[in-house]
Amino acid sequence: MFNRILCTLGLTAAVLAAAPLTAFAQEAPDYNYFGIGGGDEGFAVNGKVSLSDNLSVRPSVSTDFDFDDGEDVAYVLPITYDFNSVDPDGRLYPFLGAGINGELGDDSTIEAAVTGGADYRFNDQWLVNGSVVWSPFQDGSDDVDFVAGIGYSF
Repeated sequence: MFNRILCTLGLTAAVLAAAPLTAFAQEAPDYNYFGIGGGDEGFAVNGKVSLSDNLSVRPSVSTDFDFDDGEDVAYVLPITYDFNSVDPDGRLYPFLGAGINGELGDDSTIEAAVTGGADYRFNDQWLVNGSVVWSPFQDGSDDVDFVAGIGYSF
């Protein structure tokens, strides 16, 4: 129950913070990246592939390298709406989206997911990213996961 409240408040805060500022922003998020990082599921490989000016796919795969627990690899495949930059320097890009997630292993699963987060671009080639993934129906309850990392933009 606490995870559901925390995730709902976090996503609501991201929307409220980003929505009014996008009217003043000039730069659309037109970059793709490949990155690595970590989170509560372990080591993560993630990325972003732009579909249009403000839509993208943000796949992520995570593992804790403990292949004896039946939950070998966790994945997320959301489609996100990428807000325009919300800072004057054009470096911070929040996003919100939905898609699927689950685990591959002895008991493979597929669930609905809601995600939100942000990319911060240091320069044209490097960025840091963070995201929260909420799975409202996982195993009859809800689950909140996070990933933070660094990416190479191309």
